[in-house]
Amino acid sequence: MPTVSVIIPTYNRSNFILETLESVFAQTYSDYEIIVINDGSTDDTEDILKPLISSGSIRYLFQANQGESAARNHGIRLAHGRYIAFLDSDDLILPKKLEKQVEFLENNPEIGFVHSSFVRFNDSGEEIGFRDTSHLTGWVYPDYLLDWSVLIPPSTVMVCAEIFSEVGGFLVGMRWGPDLDMWRRITKQYPIGAIPEALTKMRSHSGSVSANKVAAVASFERYLQRAFDDDHKLDNRFRRRVFAKMYSNAGHNILAEGITEQMPYVREFSFKAIQNWPFQWSAYVGWLASYLGSEIRGLLLKLWRKYRYNE
Repeated sequence: MPTVSVIIPTYNRSNFILETLESVFAQTYSDYEIIVINDGSTDDTEDILKPLISSGSIRYLFQANQGESAARNHGIRLAHGRYIAFLDSDDLILPKKLEKQVEFLENNPEIGFVHSSFVRFNDSGEEIGFRDTSHLTGWVYPDYLLDWSVLIPPSTVMVCAEIFSEVGGFLVGMRWGPDLDMWRRITKQYPIGAIPEALTKMRSHSGSVSANKVAAVASFERYLQRAFDDDHKLDNRFRRRVFAKMYSNAGHNILAEGITEQMPYVREFSFKAIQNWPFQWSAYVGWLASYLGSEIRGLLLKLWRKYRYNE
């Protein structure tokens, strides 16, 4: 049996998936299996993968479109590995990713999962920023609920497979944030580990729109409500702080898109943040910035990103 199962859900990513798979084949660690779950793709994904399926290089399964969470859960059920590594079909992992994370988990058996920092890159292959998630280590719950600055992408994570029998699978039907919900459930029961170097490259697609970020807020609200329903030890004061942080971050993300027509959403979410926690100063900044001209907003955004991400 392989030590690691690399689970790759995919939907209409035929133009990226071979590059993603090549990044796995290039690993210095070789004791792994690759499970590709095709979540109802309507493009030529299966035709492109046929040589790898025939050679046994990958395990492949097609399912009717049910969403990324259902695809990941299907992969988990099929996995033979002691550890599960997730990889989105448009992201890349660097050559020592599996080796370093297996070594970390072998040396720290009490850990629920290990993740790494990552770099973002655009469709031209240009790196556009380093994201440091190394502060998320040890017993991070419940403060993890407050952390919205840099999230933990699934492609950076390796999990002990046995944990899923305890916490369950990814929440099907949650369009945004099922990974947040999974990490919440794991961190509630286990400490986690972090490798501070970038071991994953996350693709940032052009053409993203603020409407997606607006729609995501409803999912994040459900995620947080679920978290507080699951843990009645968390008091109302903490709840208000968590929701304020989420709303403020949502406003900042929409602000960063720079679309003038979306500025009312920035104000709406900033106001909700202040309603929940009047001391959420970042919400006041977002609210004020939404009234500035686009050129000034762009300049302030560049300064903020340089401060926040060293870009």
